[in-house]
Amino acid sequence: MNGVRRRVVITGMGLVTPIGNTVGEFWEGLLNGRCGIGPITHFDASAYPCTIAAEVKDFKTSDYFERKRARHLARGTQFGVAAALDCLKHANWPRHTNGDTHRLGISAGIGNSPQDAVEQAVMQLRDHGYRRALGYNLRKSVPHSMASEAAYRTGFRSTVMTFSTACASGINALGYAAEEIRSNRLDAMLCVAADANITKYTFGYFCKAGMLSRRNNDPARASRPFDAKRDGGILGEGGASVLLEEYESAKRRGADIYAEILGFGCSGLGYHHEDFEESTPAGMAAAIGEALAAANCGPPAIDYIGAHGVSDPRLDAWETKAFKEVFGDRAYDIPISSIKALTGIPQTATGILQLIAGILAINHGVLPPTMNYEYPDPECDLDYIPNEPRHNRIRRALTLMHGFNGTDAAVVVGGIP
Repeated sequence: MNGVRRRVVITGMGLVTPIGNTVGEFWEGLLNGRCGIGPITHFDASAYPCTIAAEVKDFKTSDYFERKRARHLARGTQFGVAAALDCLKHANWPRHTNGDTHRLGISAGIGNSPQDAVEQAVMQLRDHGYRRALGYNLRKSVPHSMASEAAYRTGFRSTVMTFSTACASGINALGYAAEEIRSNRLDAMLCVAADANITKYTFGYFCKAGMLSRRNNDPARASRPFDAKRDGGILGEGGASVLLEEYESAKRRGADIYAEILGFGCSGLGYHHEDFEESTPAGMAAAIGEALAAANCGPPAIDYIGAHGVSDPRLDAWETKAFKEVFGDRAYDIPISSIKALTGIPQTATGILQLIAGILAINHGVLPPTMNYEYPDPECDLDYIPNEPRHNRIRRALTLMHGFNGTDAAVVVGGIP
């Protein structure tokens, strides 16, 4: 190592979402307000107070996995690996890499476990006993299984890491990956994040915690980030991936460069139930401030914010408070949007998906809207780009994610002149 801090760029994107499974479909869906929320089909949710979710549609496992292999992989793992493979195609990554293959890695974000696999294994033991248990369920349900499967399928095997910080997982994984490249330990890393937690037990606990909207008769208008009449979020699922490369290496191979990672920040203040109203905005503000400092830019340099914005009555207000704390009066001049009125909350995948929306905004000069923002909230009084995309050239975008139990992550990206 020579001590030089290298530039890190994004050269590929891939995703699996409720509104489209290619970058083009996803972007078109965001700009046209195509909502992926509808009645739950994964299980009978009729007894739950919320019966709607944002499920992935038209995903064909046979496009990515042999039938036997697919049975050994949790649904979220399949989403993440598919997104990673599509990301490499989008990046025109050579099938047989020349040079130092040991300098390629995986950095993944995942929930506390592939929940569908865990629930299936538990029910199998309960109903059929130990002798009928399937041994592969152990590997299937391990949180690190997505990262290891992605490494096996892509050859990015030097460093293989998994982060589990709830909705902040994907951005935390990206921050780690960027540092590995910037400090000359690796040349490229695939960042992957995925979740598929629309399952009987997990969904039930989200309902019990009062975190989900009950607008079952109007799915397309149920998730309402920052709107005064929001009554909770909508659970989603999906996968997302971006390819990070060292700038000079990307140029040498003739890669299309979509954005540069300028700065990353995180915080882990945590909270107890008696103080989370104070801790949550402070944690968000700390992560944003650290990302801005790492990017060597102040509040005036940010042209767009991709918000966490989950349609929670308290969390949206606290996020707004954090923006005001960091940006001051400038907060009122920055366009802000959340995509979750359309995609729901795909948990650990949500940060990379929101980041991709910001990268596409930089490249196309169009900002995605916050759908269903109809009734102004005095506590959420910033410019949330309501309901219609906005044509606006931007140079730098900030993405902020809040993880349940008090972990926050933020990243600043910029366009390449």
